[in-house]
Amino acid sequence: MRVIIIIFSLLFFLPSFAQTTSDQEKIKNYIDTYFSYDRENIHVQFNKNIYVNTEDLAFKGYVWSKNNNIAHSNTTNVQLIIYNEQQEIVQKQLLFANKGTFSGGIHLNDKFKNGKYYFHFFTNWMNNFTEDDSFLQTIEIIDKNETYNLKTNEPNWKTATVSIFPEGGTIISDINNSVGISIKDCNQKGIEIKEGVIIDSKSNEVSSFHTNKMGNGAFYFTPNINETYTLKIKSEKLTLSQPLPKTKETGIIVTYNNNLPKNKLIVAVKTNTKGLELYQNKKFILLIQQNRNLIQQEITFKNGKTDQTLIVDKKYLPEGVNSIRLIDENLNQITERLVYINAINSPITTFETKNITKDSIAIVTKTEINQADLSVSILPENNACVTEKRSIIGTFNLNGYLENPEINNYVYFDTENENRKQDLELLLLNQTNSKFHWENIKLNPPKINYTFDKGVTISGKVEQKPNSNTQYKIALVSSKNNLFEKTDIDAKNDFKFENLYAQDSTVVFFQMVNEKSISVDTKMQTRVASKETKFQLDPRFEKTNCPIEKITGKTFTFSTINLEDKTINLAEVSIKSESKKNALIHKKDMSGFATAFKIKENDFGRLLDFLNRNGYKSGINPETGEVFIRSNRMGNGVTPSVFIDNDLVLDNNQLFNLYMNEIDEVYIDQSGSSDTYNVGNGTIKIFLKKLKGKDEYFKTKYASLIVTRAFAPTLKYKISQFPSTNENAYFGTLNWSPNIILKEDPNFEIKLPKSDNKEIQVLLEGFSEDGKLISLMKKIPVLNP
Repeated sequence: MRVIIIIFSLLFFLPSFAQTTSDQEKIKNYIDTYFSYDRENIHVQFNKNIYVNTEDLAFKGYVWSKNNNIAHSNTTNVQLIIYNEQQEIVQKQLLFANKGTFSGGIHLNDKFKNGKYYFHFFTNWMNNFTEDDSFLQTIEIIDKNETYNLKTNEPNWKTATVSIFPEGGTIISDINNSVGISIKDCNQKGIEIKEGVIIDSKSNEVSSFHTNKMGNGAFYFTPNINETYTLKIKSEKLTLSQPLPKTKETGIIVTYNNNLPKNKLIVAVKTNTKGLELYQNKKFILLIQQNRNLIQQEITFKNGKTDQTLIVDKKYLPEGVNSIRLIDENLNQITERLVYINAINSPITTFETKNITKDSIAIVTKTEINQADLSVSILPENNACVTEKRSIIGTFNLNGYLENPEINNYVYFDTENENRKQDLELLLLNQTNSKFHWENIKLNPPKINYTFDKGVTISGKVEQKPNSNTQYKIALVSSKNNLFEKTDIDAKNDFKFENLYAQDSTVVFFQMVNEKSISVDTKMQTRVASKETKFQLDPRFEKTNCPIEKITGKTFTFSTINLEDKTINLAEVSIKSESKKNALIHKKDMSGFATAFKIKENDFGRLLDFLNRNGYKSGINPETGEVFIRSNRMGNGVTPSVFIDNDLVLDNNQLFNLYMNEIDEVYIDQSGSSDTYNVGNGTIKIFLKKLKGKDEYFKTKYASLIVTRAFAPTLKYKISQFPSTNENAYFGTLNWSPNIILKEDPNFEIKLPKSDNKEIQVLLEGFSEDGKLISLMKKIPVLNP
């Protein structure tokens, strides 16, 4: 009769004797220390993973707190490095994350040639840890000018290889062994086998097996130390023979049953008769652990029993992969098994289509989660651009703990896959250990040498301070980014702005101001701090070793536009020129909404009076003594941007004594579309006559800087329309909605043009504020009116 110990939460921590208690405390301290610092995981959803190089490539990223199982709100700087197929860097981007999400993309062009590209996302904080928590996505880009070879789902049978994974790492004599099998081709595509056999040296069949679509399987047998065994596969497409690892005389196996009723998990520690003699009365600790969550229990082989069986209530185990480790008296790991704990209740989400108008339909989505951030890609039913199916659940709860991540992991969480739990167990049987090695946990805790990067840093130096008894500051202004910051000038005339959230190519201006916030003329040098975040681990590029073969699959040729057919013969065009004297020199710098004024030589009066006659109210603020300019047309007296010779005026007092006879041209654009500094608030651009002494009078009281190595600008995604119906069907996108925010109402609609598709593909990813993950990839019918 086997000894069964029922274990609930605190029972694992009850000490049996002093030495065991000490060892358990040591183990707890190892784990607390190793996982004390929170770690980030990143998952990125692309709207698809094959693109034509005339399209927009778009993505939405999610940053996960591993210790807290919620969005990682502390992350702001996410680094993206794009590599080509030769693993050369082709582009870098700094992405801004807010409340655990970020989005971005690229306008593709002819510079992106045919081939694979690797998008690597990481943070500086990740460099503190031995384990790789970055995210690497393979993207294929198609040159539209070349013939494209459509992908096949058929594996490369000629390159099939078998990997064998005995449970516990060894095959042990005279007890029932579980042995995992993985069969994959040179592209790491799984190979499904309907029947394979295990035979002994006399060709007797001792076991049989099959593999699933992911190429994973298992067999069970009781080997003899004096026998040798061979795995054999003989089918129409594959003939293969491979010897099994040599049987060991003894050892210890950890196994489990994760399919019991009442949410229970059985964990068994087994050996054979020889092992019972060797391990009799030795003390082991069974440790079940994920991050800082742990349960441990003393195990001994006694009373002639070759196995010890424990029952655990799974409500005390966190969702996702948990490590089951057996630790000996010297605190060395004997063996390890991985088990996946599923969520008790997963949110249900449904989709349906409805007709809105004759030309439009809506995807109506109903979900059981709220307070969530989601992204949705909608593709035609026959779209050929989703060759990888990755799930946010698979990234955070599965790959976050695997040494060998499973890229196409959606199948393990697809509610339409009835065998998903069994498939997941086979996957974990074919993993030798978790990414968190016990020796590292015990001997190599993280050393924090890298910080959470936040924004960018701009530093500078002023030439001199006019009055040493006055407290001066440097003001930084960027209307485009709504930035206004002040910082001190130190004794060496240096200043620094840290943690600035500015987009790349933003123009920022610097002024030195005194205690009364009045600008003071000075020269200064400014620069963006040249700190570049590098990933300290090598990116895990996919490695294939496929032979070059003649292409026999389907090919696709893109339509070409004949430019001669599009040529239009114009009638005779006559050009009338304005006299140089009256020509508007700077009109091309303005939008079509701007009103232009060419100032005549006999025009007099002040500029402020001129503005009062042309849509603005200007004057002196009696409380501050400062010049103000406000729009008469726009609400709340909006202040426009004012430029003198294309330089932004930061001190309106410069305009007080500016007279019209000094001005050549004035442009007034109340729409604000003539500049990118203050869009929507109006623009006034003034161009001066080339008068002697003008440069001395209008001294520049500010310095400007174009920010580099800052956050990538927001992608204005545009759906590409292909010339032919076939191209749209195979490569097109119907909708990309990266920022769906659910508040109290957990339902939403997405509108899109009606098409000939009888079905459409919906790819939905995201998480809620309380840490619920959602991942759905479904085809839904398009209802006809």
